[in-house]
Amino acid sequence: MNANNYVNFDLVKYATLIGVLIVFNYFLWSINSWQILRFINFFFLITILIYFFISKKFNYLWYLKFIIFLLLIICLGTPTVPIDSRTFFLLPGKILFYESDLYTRLSIYSSTINFVGHDFLDTVFSRPKLASSLSATFAQILGFWNDIFPKTINVIIILPAILFLISFFKDKILIQLWLFLMLFLSGKLFVNGLMDGILSLYFVSSILATYKISITNSLYERNKLYFLMLIFFIILSLSKHEGGVMVPLILFSKILLDFMYKSKFDYKYLIITIFSLFPIIFWRYIFLKSGSKMEFLHYGDPITRFIERLLSSDDLLTLFSFLVYNEKLIISLAIFIICAFKFYSHNRKLIFFVSINFLLYFLALISAVMISTHSVLEQLDQSSVRIFIPLVLLLVYFSIFLAKNNYSIDKR
Repeated sequence: MNANNYVNFDLVKYATLIGVLIVFNYFLWSINSWQILRFINFFFLITILIYFFISKKFNYLWYLKFIIFLLLIICLGTPTVPIDSRTFFLLPGKILFYESDLYTRLSIYSSTINFVGHDFLDTVFSRPKLASSLSATFAQILGFWNDIFPKTINVIIILPAILFLISFFKDKILIQLWLFLMLFLSGKLFVNGLMDGILSLYFVSSILATYKISITNSLYERNKLYFLMLIFFIILSLSKHEGGVMVPLILFSKILLDFMYKSKFDYKYLIITIFSLFPIIFWRYIFLKSGSKMEFLHYGDPITRFIERLLSSDDLLTLFSFLVYNEKLIISLAIFIICAFKFYSHNRKLIFFVSINFLLYFLALISAVMISTHSVLEQLDQSSVRIFIPLVLLLVYFSIFLAKNNYSIDKR
């Protein structure tokens, strides 16, 4: 097998198993199962993680083991500083720890808080709770809660995505290069309690899985990728609001890819994608049924707000200035453009697919900034770097992927 077609399916299977247990924990919370079932599932998850560290089968990934161990130590040894981490992700986990009910909402206090208080609670409770539910399970096993150790759950959740991404690199130097750039560009997002690190890695992984499905001829291998993609899509959509936008965008890009390069559409992919969105759709239904409002509907009309900001020279200039000074985005874009031009002849399909996903999500982010209830300056000042990290890692990973493909072609 040449390096261009190389896939380490041992890592793919291992990533799938961990992902299934992470999703199954959320499923148990969603049906308000007995606590003991969640504990058993969590112990299975920890056992499999321990196996990864002690198994001789994965000794060649000693540097990844070291990175995971280091991230866990950093999580346990640093306070939770970002206000978004404490408010929007750790607070829901804390509520789940005490209430043991995924659908808890503090409507009982509706007569004692003002309208702003209602908006705050709606914002907190509207967030998808895959990571919060796993943190709550961990805390319930230990018997206490604080705002430090639950962050380690983020490190566990990113492991399937990392294993899947490196499973396509045969050369250790490429694996190490990717891991270095991943940590260099977004390392703190894996340890500060925010969901952006999880979102970024599963965004890249889902795009890679989708692309490999489109070019894989083996039905057996494609079915394994379909199942992994289902798990990754569920995790992606249940991690953060943006994940629920990413999945339809990836689906749309797959439709374009099939339209340009295939004579028939992949209906199996469409069905699996729709099925993967059922959990987040059900969560949105439960949330909206409670009389709550989505965050962008709290103040004013979002469409009017979008149009006004789009016509405002000050807002456009602010947006442009933040994009220009986002050195991570600019550098990663420059690297990908260079690789795309250099390796275009043998990788047109891949370059098109990555480019359309980049463009679609970039436009989605700009639209989100424009309809935010915060001002454009405030929104970008607080989150302009981290919200673009999914795009940064997308460009960097596939730049390495393109170089790997070209290297294998040159060797032949």
